[in-house]
Amino acid sequence: MTAMLVDLLDLAYNVWSLLLLVWVVMSWIPNMDRSHPLVNGISRLVEPALAPFRKLVPGMGPIDISPLIAMAAYQVIYQVLRRLLTTGF
Repeated sequence: MTAMLVDLLDLAYNVWSLLLLVWVVMSWIPNMDRSHPLVNGISRLVEPALAPFRKLVPGMGPIDISPLIAMAAYQVIYQVLRRLLTTGF
């Protein structure tokens, strides 16, 4: 059971990391159609996870470092959860 939970955690984290990376790359493309269903779907999945970090990080002009900070924070949370699952509570 624990191995299945670890696998599920790994999968969820890897999918979310990939979605975040795709979202960042899409944000660099100036003429991207933001109303496209795929772009809109990725944004709807990633934006809520970035919102708390945007409130904490002051604006730096056109540069948004919230994805970098979010990735670091979620990496720490992922590692803690994974360790708890593999070593026991």
